[in-house]
Amino acid sequence: MHRYILCFLAVVVIVTGFSLVNGRAAVYTDEEIETAEKKVVASPVYGEIKKGVSLFENPDENSGSCLSEKRESVLILRDFSLKWYLIKHNGDEVWVKAEDISIPKDEPSAKDSLSDREIECFVNTRGFESPTDKFIWVDIHRQQVYILKGRKGSYRLDMRISCATGRNQSPTTRGLFYVSDKGEWFYSSRLKSGAKFWVRFNGSYLFHSVAMDKEGNVTDPILGEKRSSGCVRMSISDAEYVYRNVREKTAVWVN
Repeated sequence: MHRYILCFLAVVVIVTGFSLVNGRAAVYTDEEIETAEKKVVASPVYGEIKKGVSLFENPDENSGSCLSEKRESVLILRDFSLKWYLIKHNGDEVWVKAEDISIPKDEPSAKDSLSDREIECFVNTRGFESPTDKFIWVDIHRQQVYILKGRKGSYRLDMRISCATGRNQSPTTRGLFYVSDKGEWFYSSRLKSGAKFWVRFNGSYLFHSVAMDKEGNVTDPILGEKRSSGCVRMSISDAEYVYRNVREKTAVWVN
């Protein structure tokens, strides 16, 4: 009789231990961490300015300027109406006119994929966290959006979405941001383009559906490559999913 009781208790301990392990932060081997780190590729956009080019404090010719001292490659942070570019120059953020910077052609998106385990490993071991139960990662290199659910150290991949980020001449801003607000429709007279189900993550940079005209007809359905003016496009159904399931203050990391 005692033997049966001990066996029963042993089973309870094992099952309980398994449950507790699942509730803790995920554990990864050094090899898994190293592999994930190598596969995650940052996608900065670099342009080239010539010696003597004027650099401005703001996208305004009257904002004061200095001159570049040499021909050099600079990191492009964002554009302003394709007329100005905010760049990183000698540690400072300054603006340069579009005609004074050369921008490379868009490179094709990578064909390889990250496994669910690699995505989770990278996010969890890097210590990312979000004020909500979701964390969003925009992988420009692969033109993918990964939506993870959970909390710091124990996120699990909930959904992966094919997307279209900004072209090199109008790059998607990179960094860590937070969802602020959202809406079901917008139309930009300046860009002559609109979209459904927008979710703002950094100023004028949004998640939204594929591009549409004023009447709501799709004008550009292509995903999987750099295609937009800086926003992150998705299919209509995926954009609606993000709109309805991602709350304000959710963290968004764009690499």
